Amino acid sequence: MIRFFNLNKNIFISFIISLIFLFFSFLSIKIIKYYRAYQSLPSEHLVGNKNSNVQKLEKEGFPFSFLVIGDIERSEKGEVLIKKALKNGRFSFLILLGDVVRKPDIWEHRFFLTDMVTEIKPPFPVFIVPGNHDIDYTSKKIKHNERRVTQEVFDFLYGARSFDFIFNHCLFILLEVDPRNPNGYLNYLHEVLAKKGEGKKYIFVFIHFPPKGFGALKDFLPNEDQFFSILERYKVTTCFFGHYHGYRRGQRKGVNLVVAGGGGRLKKTQSEWGKFHHILKVSVDEHIISENLIVLEKGIYFEKSFENWVFTHLFPIVEDRGWILYIGAILFFWGGVYFLIYFIVSVRNKNKKKP
Repeated sequence: MIRFFNLNKNIFISFIISLIFLFFSFLSIKIIKYYRAYQSLPSEHLVGNKNSNVQKLEKEGFPFSFLVIGDIERSEKGEVLIKKALKNGRFSFLILLGDVVRKPDIWEHRFFLTDMVTEIKPPFPVFIVPGNHDIDYTSKKIKHNERRVTQEVFDFLYGARSFDFIFNHCLFILLEVDPRNPNGYLNYLHEVLAKKGEGKKYIFVFIHFPPKGFGALKDFLPNEDQFFSILERYKVTTCFFGHYHGYRRGQRKGVNLVVAGGGGRLKKTQSEWGKFHHILKVSVDEHIISENLIVLEKGIYFEKSFENWVFTHLFPIVEDRGWILYIGAILFFWGGVYFLIYFIVSVRNKNKKKP
């Protein structure tokens, strides 16, 4: 048996160095796995507001169900919630209510997209409402222009920022709120409802910012009186909001209002009521709509800090030079083997010298 405290200092250090090198070789293998997943991301996937994804919806009729979750901010909790929901039913699609990342950085979005497509792997389309963390409207959140996610970059990644589709004779409308154009979302909403709203069984609207009085302390929905007027005029069934990191539900003149922003980080400043991680299952039948909360049990959830660091700090340096990662893994492995052999040989020699 090896007595570490009786070893020569240099021999002991060689053992520690071998462990460090082997540990980094293990991390290098994980990094290569992330890199290969990112590089192999298919151009045609199910995440985004694209007509091609609408065409992939199954025409199953009533009843059908869909999922709604907001403000996941690329968190482990959001991923666990979505995976949990996938095990508890059959769904037609998922709608994310904005803030899928923590800041509008292109590499954060690439991390989210890679994780969604290759790790979570929802078997149905995923539609995305833009949030204030997803797009840099002020050009001040991200220092480097090449990494800033503008509206045009968002369009390239996910498709249209405001989007609508018809499924099973129901109308679904996703709205972007551009703080520089507070009337833009109203114009789009009114136009879609005027052209496509008549005769629909149900109408659902999805938007990131909630109105005042629904938990959020700032960044409320602009021109909300006009917004509510449009909802009431066209008899919208339900409007879903994010931004507030919790759950709220209410009704105004026949329109159901639901805040479902508990997909990720919970804020200390918010009220304890409705402060829990959740994803919402919405079941739609010809004569009734029901909502069920799927919640996250209390426990320890390790955030994806390491994976995010790899995507936001290492991959921008590596870019398309993946061979750098393979060389690094080989060097760390053989470095670990070298020092481990040195340690074993040194210990044997030391034992031989003993009388």
